[in-house]
Amino acid sequence: MAADPSERLLEAIDALEDLARSSTPAQAADDFDPLVLQTFWREWPHASVWAGTLWRHLNQDLDQPARERSDPELDEVGGVG
Repeated sequence: MAADPSERLLEAIDALEDLARSSTPAQAADDFDPLVLQTFWREWPHASVWAGTLWRHLNQDLDQPARERSDPELDEVGGVG
């Protein structure tokens, strides 16, 4: 059974970060199997566009300034008691 998409994304990020810490891009280009490099070259543009689009979507959500709530029921103050 496939893992939850959130877990899969975190695992992929962790794996890529581990790889980035263990070798430079120049070392990877020299050391990786040519088939792996060709697969990366072919597949990375799609993954990069997907990740960039997700990042921009999340960034837009965070780019909005906080606004005051205008729910009258939440704004009631005081009362009898």
